[in-house]
Amino acid sequence: MDASKPPLKKIKIEDLEVGMLIVDVDRSWFKHPFLTSQKMITSEKQILKLRDYGIQEVFIDPEKGRDTLASQPPEKDSAAAPKPIVGTEEEQALLQELSLSPPPQTIIDFPSGRPEEGAHWAKQIEMARAVQREAQIVIRDILQDVRLGKNIESERVKRVVNNMIDSIFSNQAALISLTRIKDYDEYTFVHSINVCILCLTLGRHLNFSREELEQMGIGALLHDVGKMRIPSEILNKPGKLTEKEFSEIKKHPLYTLELLEKAKGISEASKHVALQHHERYNGRGYPYGLKGEEIGRFGQIAAIIDVYDAITTDRVYKKAIPLHEGIRMIYQGSKEDFNQILVERFIQCVGIYPTGTPVLLDSEEVGIVCAVNQEKLLRPNVLLIYRDSKTRYPQPFVVDLTEKREDSQWFKRTIVTPIDSRPWNIHVDDFLAGLKMDVKEQVPS
Repeated sequence: MDASKPPLKKIKIEDLEVGMLIVDVDRSWFKHPFLTSQKMITSEKQILKLRDYGIQEVFIDPEKGRDTLASQPPEKDSAAAPKPIVGTEEEQALLQELSLSPPPQTIIDFPSGRPEEGAHWAKQIEMARAVQREAQIVIRDILQDVRLGKNIESERVKRVVNNMIDSIFSNQAALISLTRIKDYDEYTFVHSINVCILCLTLGRHLNFSREELEQMGIGALLHDVGKMRIPSEILNKPGKLTEKEFSEIKKHPLYTLELLEKAKGISEASKHVALQHHERYNGRGYPYGLKGEEIGRFGQIAAIIDVYDAITTDRVYKKAIPLHEGIRMIYQGSKEDFNQILVERFIQCVGIYPTGTPVLLDSEEVGIVCAVNQEKLLRPNVLLIYRDSKTRYPQPFVVDLTEKREDSQWFKRTIVTPIDSRPWNIHVDDFLAGLKMDVKEQVPS
């Protein structure tokens, strides 16, 4: 580390001033009001917000922001001392146009690899798969029943949602990794399962009660069943919908509500998820044009996740966008369409680089994000596949990007940019489906 670089300084909150760059706070960062630990203070309002959250001390970088004579350097062994971020600027100003970098010119094909066995991770993945398979059977049966005019079997839905909740409590990363495996024919089918998993994951992150998770999960799993009443030629039309066709599509939340009303034992809170997932915070959604807090909290969450999964999944009329681009679009949408606080919590939950994002590291290695670090979004766990642009690892293995170099405080590896997996011949779903190891570095021999 450069000895001439001014040290980071710890100051009391009352000494914080506009123009200073915060690089860490005195608590886990998802328990303060900002989306990242690094934050340039541009207004007194931001300082007041930190005080409202009970923040007592912060670390500032005097080289990149305003200095203060009242500050003092942190103790060398302080557990709260901030960890330097290499290769980024203020988390790339959060999500400023994360763009795909072209891969190196020399690329070789390789067969699908599998990480070495890890008993705990393998068990959790298999449990998650079993829950997902059960959900597949249930939602397919329900969609078929709706087509045939039958009522929804609510007890089957409750059972599968509760199994999902158990899986998320046991190992959230295992179940959420399966939302990337989208090799099914029916969009409505896989979308319903993914929205349910992501809603439950965010609900868990927000410390919802078990009852609240069940209510939201039931509504999320059933949120699109009303689409079965829409003619398939409209639902699967590859071109632009006419005004009349779009008007029909906009009725599907109401159709869903009718179906849920006929089913026994489904709560009003669950019905609101299905009814409100197309409402928008600015009042421009449907079916009722609700605005702001007129939309229930479950409906606000479902709206965010419904859009995120839709734009990151291939459709008959539109190709999927990369996961990190989906996160960027959702963040931009928080300015008008969504509750901004819930969007920030969603990003904290799934990461700036969500599970399944192919990435290039500053070490020239290439891999796939396989688990999110919710306290350091730029430092997830990555399944490494390529040693460099010409060489594939004989056995993919997982690394923790928070690991430091032995001789300094710098990180061993840092994400440079997300990449397009296709030129690298990386089949993300195949790797995640076969991931069977503990999330820690296991360097191949």
